[in-house]
Amino acid sequence: MDAYRKAQNLSLIIQPGDSFFPMVDAIDSAQQEIKMTIFRMDDPIVRDAMSYAVARGVKVQALVASSSKGWNKKNKKLAEELTKLGVEVRTPKAGREKLKRYHYKIMMIDDRVSLILTFNPTQQNLHYARDFGLLIRDPDISTELGRLFDSDWQGTIFKPKDLPLVISPDNSRVKLIALLESATHSIRIMDGKIEDKQVLGLLLRKASAGCSVKMISSDDYYDQVVPSLQVKTLARFRLHAKCVVVDGLRFFVGSQNLRRVSMDARREVGMIAEDAAMAQRIERVFDEDWNNAAEMAVVNEQSRT
Repeated sequence: MDAYRKAQNLSLIIQPGDSFFPMVDAIDSAQQEIKMTIFRMDDPIVRDAMSYAVARGVKVQALVASSSKGWNKKNKKLAEELTKLGVEVRTPKAGREKLKRYHYKIMMIDDRVSLILTFNPTQQNLHYARDFGLLIRDPDISTELGRLFDSDWQGTIFKPKDLPLVISPDNSRVKLIALLESATHSIRIMDGKIEDKQVLGLLLRKASAGCSVKMISSDDYYDQVVPSLQVKTLARFRLHAKCVVVDGLRFFVGSQNLRRVSMDARREVGMIAEDAAMAQRIERVFDEDWNNAAEMAVVNEQSRT
């Protein structure tokens, strides 16, 4: 795999908890331009921050997805409202590559700071769902994300450079499979839709070889196949995160679920990084959710007796 970015350029965002502050702070810091993608949005604080940025003379561009299950009419109305505020709005164009959906959640500030998020700026995601994000102070990453944004804005073909970005449908499968293959003793996954056959086969092989594989997901039908593979459902929050931690050292955060359509047929964006402190911080959140899920299961069992 290509080199991982070190954590001095990264800050971790955890939801619920960090709320709209990372997004609003980033928007408020803009001096020249903001480029952002929107799959769903209904948070008034983020919208107002965008409006204030326009009033300051900042160029704000937003790619608003036209296909968002249950939100198509809302997104059309959102695009109209943002346009009235002075935001430049477009619907992503597929170019020569027909993509099923534009699902990525990214933001670039002045080509110097960027955010890669698993969450949408909706009140549900900001306050009631388990989600993660990365705030990245790396000009190479921001430039590359800006190049991707411009390509989708114009509807041209995008070819990613050799950076630790995970971009669907271009390189997600190769990079995520390589990350999972690199595990020697532990894999932790938070993802509501772990469905890809290649991924599931790899996880079963790793677990059979003695690697501890724990997944917080929406389904547990592949649990108990081998003792080292365990699955639980989230107890306290809505599960919306998409993240992987390998060996307590390397981690992935992004918009991709571990399923074929997310890796091979949609526009999705994530990042793989290597840093023990940050990876273990994600693992602490995972462990807390894992233990709460166990406690909830006990409570539910007792309530039935």
